[in-house]
Amino acid sequence: MSALKRCFAVTLLLALSTAGSAEFLLEPGNVALRLDLQQLNDSGAINMPLTSWPLASADVAEAVAAIDGDSLSKADRAAFDRVADAFAAGASSGLLRVGYGLSASLEPVRIRTFENTPRDEGELLIKAAWQNSRIAVTIAAAVVANPMDGDEFRPDGTTVAVSLGNWIVSAGWQDRWFGPGRDGSLILGTNARPTPGIALQRAVSRPFQTRWLSWMGPWTLSTFMSELDDRRTIENAWLFGMRGSARPLPGFEIGLTRAAQWCGDARPCDLSTFGDLLVGNDNRGVNVSPDEEPGNQLGGIDMRWSLPRSTPIALYMQWIGEDGRGGGGAVGSWLRLAGVETWGTIGEFSHRTHIEVADTTCQEGGFGFSGAKPNCAYEHSIYRSGYRYQGRSLAHPTDGDSLSYSIGSTLVQSAGHVWNATLRYMEINRQGQPAPRHTLSSTPQKRYDLLITHE
Repeated sequence: MSALKRCFAVTLLLALSTAGSAEFLLEPGNVALRLDLQQLNDSGAINMPLTSWPLASADVAEAVAAIDGDSLSKADRAAFDRVADAFAAGASSGLLRVGYGLSASLEPVRIRTFENTPRDEGELLIKAAWQNSRIAVTIAAAVVANPMDGDEFRPDGTTVAVSLGNWIVSAGWQDRWFGPGRDGSLILGTNARPTPGIALQRAVSRPFQTRWLSWMGPWTLSTFMSELDDRRTIENAWLFGMRGSARPLPGFEIGLTRAAQWCGDARPCDLSTFGDLLVGNDNRGVNVSPDEEPGNQLGGIDMRWSLPRSTPIALYMQWIGEDGRGGGGAVGSWLRLAGVETWGTIGEFSHRTHIEVADTTCQEGGFGFSGAKPNCAYEHSIYRSGYRYQGRSLAHPTDGDSLSYSIGSTLVQSAGHVWNATLRYMEINRQGQPAPRHTLSSTPQKRYDLLITHE
């Protein structure tokens, strides 16, 4: 019988100073910034992709600079002012900014959403950021108390970025969030610590000028290659990711994402193997021999549609397929996430409320509406450590074979105070088969989670 567990985490976060908006890339975790930009996007004040993080700060700055502040509603004006103030504080080139912070938790949050919450019992962070028109450098160092993965010193967040035309090349330890979800991403989120690597990202999401591609509207593209440098069954494996997102219609954004584990000790790492991975020649016994299978792949689609401006409702979904079905090369074994958002004002507060459902049990069939396939999500027969890093899922925080329901609301005061409350019910590892690699529970477990935060 499933155990019933209620978790109420007590957490203290002290951000005594921040490095501001000096970086070229705005990392995920800043809920207030995300909601302010989403407010402006949903109202039509700006039009830019917002489901791929980190965001390029140049893209945000260009979009906000084009806004006519006098034509905004009260809620939009408050959001505009907060974003503009944040960028004004970090606008000076050549100035060193130093940030430091402290976090402490009686019970570290194991279900980590977009919000920047502690991964361990205690953390002291020091951060310095500097940039000019071409280069941005962020140095971050953290000392952690009782770390789950044993790393007491962490360079997470350390990044060097170079601007090359309308592209940004970066290297370091960068968090990423791919998808429209508020509580999780089925393919890549911030639940696990960032992996060290290199990345390429479009700086400003201007539409194509040619008539053949201008229909895509604003678009962005990012790709990265990083190392899984933790202890694994296949040491020194690599993680590859690529995502493109576009807004072909006002209020509608669509994204395509791929991720793959490949290379590593005693595994092929040449360009031919990477080429097979890119074109999908990785289904053993179908289009590649078992010995030459390049890696463990995930890929899929997500969408977010904001209804016309008079209707404050947005619908979003994410469908991610695991490696192809056993009978062929077509994508199958789907993981599914869906949600609805609504927003408005309550007195001096702006609010944004969401309901989200995520199912990380593989479902067979063309669109994932057939039978369940246990022990499939985030698992692989070669890369047996699975789609995980330092003891946490790289994708949805509930890991595989789980079902999650959440309802949450965020209140933003005009001065910038942010209150967030989320209630979540989860059926963890619900298929009943022992899964020793599962990062939350090797056996079925039901869990309630209540998270309340204030910035």
